[in-house]
Amino acid sequence: MTPESTLPLLIEIGCEEIPARFLAQAQKDFGDRLNAALAEARLLASADAGAIHQPPLQTFSTPRRLVACVPAILGRQPDNTQEIIGPPVKVAVDAAGKHTRAAESFAQKNSADVRELIIIMTPKGEYLALKKTTPGRPALDVLSEILPGVITGITFPKSMYWTGKSGPRFVRPIRWILALLGEGQQTKVIQFEIAGVKTGDFTFGHRTNSEASIRVTGFKDYAQKLNQSQVELEPEKRREKVRTECKALLEGSGLRVVEDKDLEDWIVNSTEWPRGLMGSFDERFLKLPREILITVMRDHQKYFAVEDGKGTLSPSFVTLLNVAGDPKGIIRRGHERVLAARFSDAEFFWNTDQKIPLRDRLPMLEKITFQAKLGTYGDKVRRMEAMAKQICATLEGQGKMTASDNVNALRAVQLCKCDLTTQMVQEFTELQGIVGGLYAKAQGEPQLVSDAIYDHYLPQGAEDKCPRSLVGAVTSLADKIDSVAAGFAAGLEPTGSSDPFGLRRAGNGIVKVLLEFNLEVRLMDLLLETAKGNLPLSAPLPEQDIRSGLLAFFTERLQYHLEGVLGFPYDAVRAVITKVRPDYPTDALLRLKAVQSLRGSQDMQALCHAAKRIKNILAKSATGHDWQPGLVDEMHLKEPAEVELERASRTIEHNGLGESGKYAEALAAMASLRPHVDLFFDKVLVMAEDKAVRQNRLRLLGRLDKLFASIADLSQIESPASTSVDASTARMTVTGGE
Repeated sequence: MTPESTLPLLIEIGCEEIPARFLAQAQKDFGDRLNAALAEARLLASADAGAIHQPPLQTFSTPRRLVACVPAILGRQPDNTQEIIGPPVKVAVDAAGKHTRAAESFAQKNSADVRELIIIMTPKGEYLALKKTTPGRPALDVLSEILPGVITGITFPKSMYWTGKSGPRFVRPIRWILALLGEGQQTKVIQFEIAGVKTGDFTFGHRTNSEASIRVTGFKDYAQKLNQSQVELEPEKRREKVRTECKALLEGSGLRVVEDKDLEDWIVNSTEWPRGLMGSFDERFLKLPREILITVMRDHQKYFAVEDGKGTLSPSFVTLLNVAGDPKGIIRRGHERVLAARFSDAEFFWNTDQKIPLRDRLPMLEKITFQAKLGTYGDKVRRMEAMAKQICATLEGQGKMTASDNVNALRAVQLCKCDLTTQMVQEFTELQGIVGGLYAKAQGEPQLVSDAIYDHYLPQGAEDKCPRSLVGAVTSLADKIDSVAAGFAAGLEPTGSSDPFGLRRAGNGIVKVLLEFNLEVRLMDLLLETAKGNLPLSAPLPEQDIRSGLLAFFTERLQYHLEGVLGFPYDAVRAVITKVRPDYPTDALLRLKAVQSLRGSQDMQALCHAAKRIKNILAKSATGHDWQPGLVDEMHLKEPAEVELERASRTIEHNGLGESGKYAEALAAMASLRPHVDLFFDKVLVMAEDKAVRQNRLRLLGRLDKLFASIADLSQIESPASTSVDASTARMTVTGGE
């Protein structure tokens, strides 16, 4: 195949502004769908030896366009030859060698003559077959047919129709479609139409730069003309520009923007030509807490906050415009006026809310619904208090909390939801919890209490930090345990990818807090007591259903955390997770660390192999006729090798290391059995003819099987070659990370 047989392809979907949060995924989906469609249409060059190198498909996006460019696709499909298998020869050809009715029907069905039929050999014998060649079609014709489906098949979290309910849906109305095959003077428009919009050889530049269409003759010409019309196609180049603009505005001032990856992503996906602008605000607003100022600037105005080298906020902000500049300062003054109004609102809320302390707001929670089936936040706080008392009593008994800590934890639990009644949170909902902590501090609550309130929604994701103190951890646990237990009792458990009540996130948070603070609490008991306790449910789920659902849920959450967050190999996690209660993640982590500390040793590898072999013998080779579980009879131990193995294993059974939590030492002791196990399998015939001897040896293996699965199911541990699977692949088996 020669380079002349390929042509470049350029597709641009021009539309009204796409929401920033949808853009990156839409760009990826467009590229994936186009690549799959081209492959299915046989327009991608073959990877066979001698074929030309296939340049990769490239995608780009701005708020007004999704773009895909394939530097080389085949100008024409290759001919497609298919071998269609028909009836068996024994029914399609008679004894005289003539075709039967079965052969004639097969040929007729495929628009062929019986003389075109051939005989082929298959694993099932001789069959009639037909080789049918479909001539390849020009790429221009094929693309006209497949591209509409590629475009309208892109999915979005929300989409709309604009030509009537029977018309196509897209994230925003499509205004133009650029579809070109070829480059330069040989470029041809790929003809098709979507929602009344016909394809063409033109695009549009920046909305404020020019309303005239721009004719292009290929990707190089397209990218150059868009750049001249103030459109930067590549998101990463726009990101570089955002950072450069921010740095240039603050050059020499000793100031810097407060780093914010999410805000940066939003700006990159909301602008085609980002240009920086710096504004200021009245210094009096700096009396407000830093968190409130940053939230107003970031979440409501999409501004970067500015700070000095010590992290002190400056009365300045940086925003990025989607226009060339603001030479007269009109835009800057407009932004400053809007921000001043927002800060004035926050200042008013701060001063007004302080007139009613958090402690006096507790009765107001009776009027705020937690969840339609689960009553008010007043109900939730009472459940949380009962749960926190049990957690504190357990931790105080373990010497991890003091009586003073318990008082602070219960106070934090009592007050942590009171900020939901404040005007500040009603206006800036993303500050719930944080505002409560700030108000508690301003109102003279102890530092541990205010910090716990501030932190009690943490962690909100796998990478999020935990509360700063044990008091905060207890408050966080009480909140999340109540949400999970109440959710399951009300039938709100996650299903598939759906989790409207956010229980997976709460479950992940519970596991992470328990592990990071090394807490051992009766989690399942707490969950079940809440689920069957003071819930305003007319018909809660049966207790057994709730119990089994919660066990499965926390097994999944623990597996996700151990594999997906902490990065342990999937086989080790699988070996451990079957041996522990999922509501005791600290125990699972200790076992897992013990397995990992020894799994590289030859003795441990041999032991895992022996554990697999023993399990296979007991499951596949031995039957109920061969043995029944019971004690090993020393009188029937005939061979020295089995005598030694029995004695050595009995010693390890009684060392008490596993029961005392010394898992690494227990596994090391088991690994020391390797020479005894090797000698046993080398010298002893397990399935002996004498039934009593056979049963005794199987009972010895049964005892070893139990021993080898006491810390972790060692038969689940794979060999080093098997565990080279990429960890990300293994983690894909865990459902619903967040």
